[in-house]
Amino acid sequence: MNNNYLKLFICLYLSFFLTIIVNGQQCWNKDNLSWRSGGDRKLTLNGVEITIQGIAWFGMETGTFSPGGLQSQSVESILDILVATGFNALRLPFSVDMLINKRYPNHINYSLNPNLQGKTALEVLQYITSESGKRGILIVLEQHRFDPADYISPLWYTTECFKNVDGVCINYTEQMVIDSWINLTNLFKQYWNLWALDIKNEPHDPVTWGTGNPSTDWDKAFVRIVNQIDSSTNFNGVYFIEGVQNNQGICSNMYNNWWGGNMSPVRCFPIYLNQPNRVVYAPHTYCSSVFDQEFFNAPDYPNNMPTVWDAEFGFLADNVPTNQYAVLLGEWGCKVNTTKNSLFMDRFTQYLNDKNMKSHLFFSLNPDSADTDSILYEDWKTVNQKTMNYLRKINSSPSKFTPNGNQICLGQVSTISTIGSSTTTASQSTTTTTTGTGSTTSKPTTTGGSGSSTTTTKPSTTTTTTTTTTGGSSTTGSSNVKAVIKQTIRQTWFDGTNTNTLVDCTLTNPSSSPIPIPRFAIDKTPSSSWELNLVSSNIVSFTSWNNQISPGQTLSFGYIVSSSTVITFTQI
Repeated sequence: MNNNYLKLFICLYLSFFLTIIVNGQQCWNKDNLSWRSGGDRKLTLNGVEITIQGIAWFGMETGTFSPGGLQSQSVESILDILVATGFNALRLPFSVDMLINKRYPNHINYSLNPNLQGKTALEVLQYITSESGKRGILIVLEQHRFDPADYISPLWYTTECFKNVDGVCINYTEQMVIDSWINLTNLFKQYWNLWALDIKNEPHDPVTWGTGNPSTDWDKAFVRIVNQIDSSTNFNGVYFIEGVQNNQGICSNMYNNWWGGNMSPVRCFPIYLNQPNRVVYAPHTYCSSVFDQEFFNAPDYPNNMPTVWDAEFGFLADNVPTNQYAVLLGEWGCKVNTTKNSLFMDRFTQYLNDKNMKSHLFFSLNPDSADTDSILYEDWKTVNQKTMNYLRKINSSPSKFTPNGNQICLGQVSTISTIGSSTTTASQSTTTTTTGTGSTTSKPTTTGGSGSSTTTTKPSTTTTTTTTTTGGSSTTGSSNVKAVIKQTIRQTWFDGTNTNTLVDCTLTNPSSSPIPIPRFAIDKTPSSSWELNLVSSNIVSFTSWNNQISPGQTLSFGYIVSSSTVITFTQI
C-alpha cells in the first residue's frame, strides 16, 4: 500500500467515528456512539472512559402505569432536578404487559404534564427518554415485572399464566420476553441516550447460575436472550446482568444474598456473548432498612461488611481472571433512620471509594419508597441534601454528556462568543459578559474559609451548556473592592413558553483584603435559586454566608432564569 492510499484509509477510518475535538473536549455524531464495557473493567463511550451516577424512577411497572411524582411535578421539572444534582443516568422500570398491550397512565396531573395527555404508558416512556436525551441523561430500560400484579418473579419466564387487567390469562414464555425486548429496543434505538438494557430485575431462588439446569440457570438464559436482541436490533449499548441469590451453594458465598445480588458464581462461570465488551455486571445490595441480614448484627459490624461485599460482588472490581467487564451497582439504597443504617452508609461509600467503584444507580428518585431514602423530599421538589452528601462521596464529578446540535460531547464544549457588556459608574463595577459552552459538577455548594456552608437546592432546570463570566473592577484594601462573579450556564431548554437557563456561579474576592458580603442589582429575577436571598425584585444578597469574604475565598451559588441570557450583576 503506497503512502497516498494509506493516508486515504486513515482519513476514512477516522471519519467513520466522526469524532470532533473542541478545545480539548471530544464530540461524536449521535449516530456513531459506541457504548462498551471492558476488556479492562471500564465503561467507555467510543473508547473514552466514563463514570455513571444514576437513579431509579419507579412507578410505570405498577398498575398506575405512571412514573411516580407526576401528580406533583412535570417530567421536565423532575429531569431538571436530576441534572442540577449531577445525575447522568436514569433507570426506568416497566412491565412486559405495558409493552404488548395499550395501557394508559392513571396517576398523572395533566395540567402539569400537558405533553403526556392522551399518551399510552409506552409513549410516556418514550417521552421521558426523549426529554432525558435533551438534558444529557442516559437511559437504562429495565424489565421489572411481567404483569403489574406480579411483583417480581424469580425466573425470566413464568411457570403459570397471569390474569391481566383485561381478564386474559397470559403465560410469559422466554420467547415472548425476547420478542418484547426486540420490539422495545427497535423502537427506542432512535434515541441517542438509550445506553443499557437491564434484562431481568432481581433473579432469586430457585434461580441458579452455572449448575447445568436449563430451566433455572440465569447465566445461560441471559446469553440466549441478549444474543437474540443483539442480532435483531443492532443495539450499540450495553446489557446489564444482575446476580442471583444463593445458587444452591454451587460456587457461591456463605451469606444469605440479596435478590439479584450474588455475583460470586462469575468466578466459575463467566459470561460470553456473541459480541464482545457488552456486559455490565449490575448487582443489587441494601442496608438493614430493606431486610435485616445477619451480617448487619455481627459483633464487628460495620467492619465486617467489606468482607461481605467482596464476596458478593466487590471482587469483580479487582483483576479477576474470569472477569473483563465493568461492575456497576445496579440498585442500592438505605433509609438512614437508625445508627446501624448510618454506619452502613458511611462504610459503604468508603468501600466503593476504596474499590474505585464510581459508577452506580441509586434507589430511588421516589420519596415514597417505603424502605430507602430518596434524593427528594415528599414535595418532589426539594432536594434531600443529606442523601446527596452520601452520593457525592462516591462520585463528585460523574461524566457529563452534552448534546450539541447533532453531536454528543463528553464534558464541556467551549465555543466562545460575546453577548454584551455594560459600564457603570466608578463607585460600581465594570461588567463584561462573555459566553461559551461549559459544564460543572452537581449542585453548587459554598466552599472556602470557616464561613462555608452547604444548603439544600431548590428545584433546578436544564438542557444545553454555555459558560458566562462576569468580572468586576477592584480597589485593593478598601471597602470599595468589587467581587468577581464567574457564571457557567449548565443547561438551557425551551418549556413550550419560555427559554430557561440553569446557571452555576462562583463569587470570589480577588484582593488581598477582606471585603463585606456584597449586594447586587440584577437585570432579571431568577425563577429559583440557591444561596441567593431575593430581597426585592432587582436586588440580591448572600445571607447564608459570613459577613465578609476572605482574600482569595470563593463562594458558590446558582439560579434558574426564564431567559436565554444570564443575569447581569451590578455591585451596589
